[in-house]
Amino acid sequence: MTTATQQTVGQWLEELAGNTQSSEHDSTKMVNLLRKVGFPQAVVTCGIVYLEGNGTIDAPPMSIHGMAKMLVEKARS
Repeated sequence: MTTATQQTVGQWLEELAGNTQSSEHDSTKMVNLLRKVGFPQAVVTCGIVYLEGNGTIDAPPMSIHGMAKMLVEKARS
C-alpha cells in the first residue's frame, strides 16, 4: 500500500471506493475535491457526502465510498 503523499487523486479515489472505512483525512480530501469540480457547498461529515451542504431531492446524501465509486466510474467513461 502506498502512503497518502505518494498517491494520485485517482489512486486515492479507487482505494476509497473499495473500502468500507474512511478517515477524517479522507473527508477533508473529498470536500476539497468536490469544491474544485463545482460543488462549492459540499460537506462531508461522518462519512456522508452532502453535495449542496444538505440533502435535497436533486442531490440526496451519499456515502463517501459511493461518491468515490461514482467519481471513478465517471473518470473512466
